[in-house]
Amino acid sequence: MSNHKTVKWTLHKILKVAQNINMKKLLSIFLSLTLFAVGLGMICSPLSGEKVWAENSSPKMAIIIDDFGGYDQSGVETMLKVDAPLTCAVMPNLDNSEKNSQQILDSGKEVILHMPMQAHVSLPLSWYGPNYICTGDSKETVNQKISKALETVKGAKGFNIHIGSGVCQDTQTMRHIYDYASEHNLFFVDSRTHINTQCAKVANEKHILYLGRDEFLEPGGNKSYEGVFRHIMTGAEMAKTKGHAIIIGHVGSHGGENTAKAISDAVKNVKDMGIEIVPMSELANSLKQANGQKQV
Repeated sequence: MSNHKTVKWTLHKILKVAQNINMKKLLSIFLSLTLFAVGLGMICSPLSGEKVWAENSSPKMAIIIDDFGGYDQSGVETMLKVDAPLTCAVMPNLDNSEKNSQQILDSGKEVILHMPMQAHVSLPLSWYGPNYICTGDSKETVNQKISKALETVKGAKGFNIHIGSGVCQDTQTMRHIYDYASEHNLFFVDSRTHINTQCAKVANEKHILYLGRDEFLEPGGNKSYEGVFRHIMTGAEMAKTKGHAIIIGHVGSHGGENTAKAISDAVKNVKDMGIEIVPMSELANSLKQANGQKQV
């Protein structure tokens, strides 16, 4: 029997045995109010397992831009002039890593680490750079590699995945990565570079709020202005629907000038939809606060 029917049946039994007329009236009122409250609870209560968005909060969207620090600097200067609080992800231990990190900080935008991780297929080692996490790395090795990477990406408040389609499927390696993030008060964003990513599973296992990419701006290598603009607006619609969204674009060969210009032109449209563009750390903290977790 449902809770709704149980309450109704029990209170009707009480009414039946009540002898006093005034008591019957009182219990009738109580019954009506109780059933109203039960019904209201059914409407307003979140479904089991759903995350609760902050009450009275406007929708928020974080725009992460990957591939700062790389040898291809196309779009870097234009991106840093975009009138929005972008989050810039810097590849570590490269010639432009420290330079770009400082440029980002000087522009008032947020820096995170774009941590290279092994793919699920064989790729040229040059694609990773000199320091990347491999599938099966021990906890100590993972800690050493991330710490070494952060030495060249000063001011990073968190990190996400560069390549990583193999590592994100390796549950044990992802446990080490989440442990490092927690122990160093950093947020971690799953870039979702493979459909079989295990990041959400590990985050839930460790009672850590899962942060995952909702939309790529240049999927399949399509970095046309029109395509990027369209994907920004798709991300904005997602933010309107669920209260927040995380979208990822690129400087360099995977995005560059077209991505920077499309974002710059889309900012007003996004704001007109009532969506606030925020740094990734702010979105992470808003979600953690709404879910009663420690903020970074």
